[in-house]
Amino acid sequence: MNLLSKLHTSTTRVRNKFRIFKKDSEGVAAVEFALIAPILLLLFIGTIEISLLIAVDRKISRTSSAIADLIAQGGFSAGNSETEIRSIFGMTDRIMYPYSTRIPCVVISKIVAEAENDTNGDGVKDDNDTVTARVEASIDNNTPNSNYTSPATGQCNESSAGLGADDIARQKRAKGSIFVLPDAINTHGTELIVAEVEYDHKPIVGLISSPGTGKIKVDDSIFTLGDRIFLRPRQAVEFD
Repeated sequence: MNLLSKLHTSTTRVRNKFRIFKKDSEGVAAVEFALIAPILLLLFIGTIEISLLIAVDRKISRTSSAIADLIAQGGFSAGNSETEIRSIFGMTDRIMYPYSTRIPCVVISKIVAEAENDTNGDGVKDDNDTVTARVEASIDNNTPNSNYTSPATGQCNESSAGLGADDIARQKRAKGSIFVLPDAINTHGTELIVAEVEYDHKPIVGLISSPGTGKIKVDDSIFTLGDRIFLRPRQAVEFD
């Protein structure tokens, strides 16, 4: 056998080996699963976390609207208003169930918008003047009470002093402090009940993000969710 015959035989054997390897499908499913399993796991965890986040956010919205609505429509006397309002706070853990292991910070305030000065000089204080909204009264659920479960110690320790227009209060607002209202409702003589709810959500595993190409990060830090609702009072509310 000459050199060319030997080379042809060797080449044929190599081609046959590759042909056999190409047709061999054993272990393909295992390889495919190993490739897509991490992606499927990330999608599964992400779906659970995002669904949970949305559910908690809806609970917070329901809490703020329900509390504000009850206080806005209820008739409270100067003598028992705080007691009744604190009783209404008791619905917070019921609405938040099954996420009520962490109680949200709830602040209820009565806001009055008035033209404090005749800025345009027409002799009348009205919407044509500079209207300023101030806190007439405010109360929160931080004080331990038999009518409700208060948030954990230190959870709502952020002072309401110096909050920005979009910041949600965690403690009762100071009486007489300025409250920035949206322009559409910041009119002379406006009285509003404002319910502010803020909740610290702890993910089960964490939210998955990609900080860079080929990088995956699981953020298991606490996410703050909040909601604020404005309602006009149907009856007067008085409390300190």
